[in-house]
Amino acid sequence: MENLTHKIKFWGVRGSFPSPRKDTVIFGGHTSCVEIRTAKNELIVLDMGTGFLDLGSSLMSETNAPSEAHVIVSHFHWDHLFGFLGFAPFFDPMRSFHIYGKDDKMTPEEIIDYIQNPTFWPVSMDMLNAKIDLHTFPNDELVISDDIRIKFTLHGHPNGANSYRIEIGNSVIVYSTDCEHPTEHLNHHVVDNAQDADVLIHDAQYTDEELPAHKGWGHSSWQQAVGVAKAGNVKQLILYHHDPSRNDDAMSQLEADAQGEFPNTLAARQGMEIHIPASY
Repeated sequence: MENLTHKIKFWGVRGSFPSPRKDTVIFGGHTSCVEIRTAKNELIVLDMGTGFLDLGSSLMSETNAPSEAHVIVSHFHWDHLFGFLGFAPFFDPMRSFHIYGKDDKMTPEEIIDYIQNPTFWPVSMDMLNAKIDLHTFPNDELVISDDIRIKFTLHGHPNGANSYRIEIGNSVIVYSTDCEHPTEHLNHHVVDNAQDADVLIHDAQYTDEELPAHKGWGHSSWQQAVGVAKAGNVKQLILYHHDPSRNDDAMSQLEADAQGEFPNTLAARQGMEIHIPASY
């Protein structure tokens, strides 16, 4: 696999609500969805926000799209789930999807059945032709193949959310969104989960100055994201789950401020791709 790379593509980077405005076109308005495409063309998807819709359209037009995908859901709030309702590949009988969500008060089957209630939406599971398996994420780790393992830790958020550590051979991608750290210190489970990651995608919805007014809302500041990156010896930090009210100019300033503290930082932009060397 020499000279090959794993690709990370951001289809949705906004938090809480979609924000399709003239002043968000640079960073984008879709909510959470990240594609990981391994060097062997295996497909892992993180969250099913409105960005999941554009990913679906792309997969339908791709000549060499994988027929199987593993979709990993951090939690079941609307901004991470809404794209499920309109994902075009779900209608293709030649495709299969393994969807894993956090352990919750409702099972994944009950949650999907709830959002597909005909009062809210006219499409039910029996209309979807793809093979769709719904699972609760296993307590220890998810082994997708000899090369791919995914681990998790629960972190602070209303009703809880999972941080995920995706290990592809010797490459590590960590996804910690919708994460509220304790007031006095960083969540040590999140830091441990991010240890030595090639890429850390971390919630940065707020600034330190904004956090006190949003206590209990379940999100981090960019300063906390930088703190996790430093404490975890992370190679690259991606700021994620941007506040829906923050415009492109403010996002650019936030990114620059973070780069002043941790130079290898980018604020996620819708459509942005990152490639990391494949090492097996």
